[in-house]
Amino acid sequence: MDFVLDDMDLAIIRYLSEDARQSFATLGEKVGLSKTPCWNRVKRLQNEGIIEGFGLRLNHTKLGFEIRALLQVVVDFSLYQEFEIAVNEHPSIRWCRAITGEFDYIMEVMSQNIAEFDELLRADLSALPGVYRFTTSISTREIKSAS
Repeated sequence: MDFVLDDMDLAIIRYLSEDARQSFATLGEKVGLSKTPCWNRVKRLQNEGIIEGFGLRLNHTKLGFEIRALLQVVVDFSLYQEFEIAVNEHPSIRWCRAITGEFDYIMEVMSQNIAEFDELLRADLSALPGVYRFTTSISTREIKSAS
């Protein structure tokens, strides 16, 4: 990596992580820059691929999703591409990561209630291409989130 982050870049990243919607004037005030130099720094961080985007955090419980679960999945590697395509198309899978160790993937799924969750496991997720087995853990509460 040719691009080197300095203390100013790190401060900008920290403050944007706390509130990505703040104005460049407000952000600049926090880090000791005026609006335009602050905007230039953020734009450079985006161009370098350090900042990939700005997201939206939703309260999934208020949207009616009571069940959030993590699934650790083992797949037949001859079907991993089909599995990954199906994962990307499935609306109940929030995110999925390839991992090392006993399992091949870990993913988070959501459903409105336990009956819907049971159907999701039995009918949808177990039928994803290449799924050999999976284990499920239901999240009881969030302690810390990266976003």
